[in-house]
Amino acid sequence: MTKIERVLAMISGEAVDKLPKGEFFIEDALVSRLLQLSPSPSPQSVDLEARMKACELLGLDALVFMADQKKPGRPWAELQQWQEESDFFLFSLLDGPFQGVGYTYPDFTDFLMDTMRDKEKIEELVKESIQRSLNLGRAAITSGAHGLFIADDIAYNHGLYISPRIMREMFFPYLKELLQGLSRTAREVTGREIPIFFHSDGDIWLILQDLKEIGFNGIHSLESVMDLAQVREAVGGDMCLMGGYELGWFETGGTSKVDELFKAAMPGRYIFGSSAGILDAGLSPQAVLEVYRYIDKIKCCEGMS
Repeated sequence: MTKIERVLAMISGEAVDKLPKGEFFIEDALVSRLLQLSPSPSPQSVDLEARMKACELLGLDALVFMADQKKPGRPWAELQQWQEESDFFLFSLLDGPFQGVGYTYPDFTDFLMDTMRDKEKIEELVKESIQRSLNLGRAAITSGAHGLFIADDIAYNHGLYISPRIMREMFFPYLKELLQGLSRTAREVTGREIPIFFHSDGDIWLILQDLKEIGFNGIHSLESVMDLAQVREAVGGDMCLMGGYELGWFETGGTSKVDELFKAAMPGRYIFGSSAGILDAGLSPQAVLEVYRYIDKIKCCEGMS
């Protein structure tokens, strides 16, 4: 199977030849150190060729790209280049309504307070954020994105930043509007549906059912504060989980943690990756490579649903 076929098959619950793997980014220093382990000659600088070689070495299938705000006319130029020169499954990352508004405040606490004291202001800012994400989403799909991530960091390790009730009143209707608008755009531009995932760090246990009802195809991050087996039970086998592997486990847990995650995620749809989404420069390249090569040995050829 190609990388794109493998990811789409897993998300759809169809048979795959091996477990798909995906990350957001590999930091430059780790790219260089990984390529030192490669038997083939490696580029001297961390350019596009080097980054592609590192992703191939790890056997990644999916990557996630952010818009380049310094290029308002071509925010997805990097994604487009990867689309033209590689065979990876490419996600584009867009702000959700909570994150899209919260990041505009100099003080995050003021934003949280305004969700209770100035709901009209928040509603107007949410509408503006949704329109920005819809515009960026259309540009991403036109540039060749195979899927989309809506990033909405609504939680920390001990729960949501605001109550589920306020999330449902003030943000989730617009989150659903954003997802549906992006789905319509995908059908208009490509003639088909594309998968849309939700990303948030932290403990999002209280709103898992909301995310399923809104219509997301998958959830990413799944930090260790979230029990993956309980998440699977809560959302069912037809929602694709992605992530779950803590960066510290490369040194302390290794392949045994991979086995734990796979057991917890099954039966169901799953793309392996780190919870952080970013493989940082401090990781051991040998440990990272060992984990990613081990994943290819996991037997998961039956359908996932």
